[in-house]
Amino acid sequence: MNMDYTIRLDKQLDSNLLLLNESTFEEINVNTHQIVLQFGKFSKVLSIIINDRIPDKVIAISPYLSDQLFIPELPYDCYFEGNRLNIGPVIGFIPQKKFYNNPKEMMMRFSRYNEIKGLIVMFRPKKIDRFRHTIEGYYLDPEKKQFIKGIFPYPNAVFNRVRLSKQTAALFIDSLFNYPNNINKLKFWSIMNEHSELKAYIPKTLELTDTKSLLNMLNSCSSIYLKPYNKSQGRGILHLKKTGESYLLKDGSFNSIFLRNDEELKEILSKRVKGTYLLQQEVGSKISGKKIDFRVYFHKDEDRKWYLSGMESKIAKEGSIISNFKNRDHMMQGEKALEEFYHLNPDKVEKLKERIFDISVKAIKEIEKSGYLLGEAAMDLIIDSELKIWLLEAQLNFAAEKKLARSEDERRVLPTILPAPFIYAKALTGFGKKGNSH
Repeated sequence: MNMDYTIRLDKQLDSNLLLLNESTFEEINVNTHQIVLQFGKFSKVLSIIINDRIPDKVIAISPYLSDQLFIPELPYDCYFEGNRLNIGPVIGFIPQKKFYNNPKEMMMRFSRYNEIKGLIVMFRPKKIDRFRHTIEGYYLDPEKKQFIKGIFPYPNAVFNRVRLSKQTAALFIDSLFNYPNNINKLKFWSIMNEHSELKAYIPKTLELTDTKSLLNMLNSCSSIYLKPYNKSQGRGILHLKKTGESYLLKDGSFNSIFLRNDEELKEILSKRVKGTYLLQQEVGSKISGKKIDFRVYFHKDEDRKWYLSGMESKIAKEGSIISNFKNRDHMMQGEKALEEFYHLNPDKVEKLKERIFDISVKAIKEIEKSGYLLGEAAMDLIIDSELKIWLLEAQLNFAAEKKLARSEDERRVLPTILPAPFIYAKALTGFGKKGNSH
């Protein structure tokens, strides 16, 4: 793949012509005077005109593809496949509605644009024209640092951050990633539990069917969590501890209820537990009386391989059963937390990170095998006093732009994780490393 050509957009040029000089024509080695122009999923036949006023390795075309579509003035890569000229990359990005309406809040997403180049269009599912195969949205002009509205062809890769219908996903299924964009706790546990190696890294987990299943669990685990299978941010989580014949039930709002016997337990659960719940063994992870766990981020690179892109620790408020945003005392770099709270030297931190990577990526790949198309993921996990790693759940729709409005310790990981998906998206388009075609 040769990407050493420059595209010149000439508004005065006939939209059905492509101009280049004799030397470039011989170099591209096509045996016809017609070229198929490919821009995103749009293609069009152009007639080649030899013009020796065009410099070597420069290809001049009109920016106007049709009455509705145009190629914005941006830096592009291009390459030939036979008589097909590919210009790009053309990448689609489906953000949450809040950020689509305020695109300047997402500037950090584009901080590696110089590596990516091409057209990145933010759009919403409702802005897809299924008949014309176009999307309406905003693209970033990197020089003006402005987002400009327009209509564009379907992209070659789509980075998704929302819940998509199957019908919408099917439009981009050969180039879409982060779909589905959520995995519930029950699905995650089911996938892990079927893997002979990975199930050893999952706390003992059962589906709550009745009070008897809960009491049986408490016979082997003196303290457990009750987790709704499809809620996030700690909502609905309860902590239950057995002491003798009595129980102590806590919720995420620091409320505690003392229950004297099984009947009182059954009565309160009938009121508090609605829908499908999981029972999960509590793994000891308290430091100085505060619950501590970790969120580790993973992304695919330009070679479409997973790498660890960031690691942060979440330290809960004293007495809290969860470490979500509202119940959090603070956050810190994961590596720093391992040194400070687990008393590990830098070498041991790196070795533990390697184990975290190996186990987590195995888990993510199992999720992919079950039908998920992924380019990024986060893993919530606990490290116990024996340095054993316990996987709690996978986060596919983790807080990203939302963290921009939070404290400095929350934002620390963002410069690394926010722009990373566009590197993988470029690889999917065929404009990644030379020779790394789709």
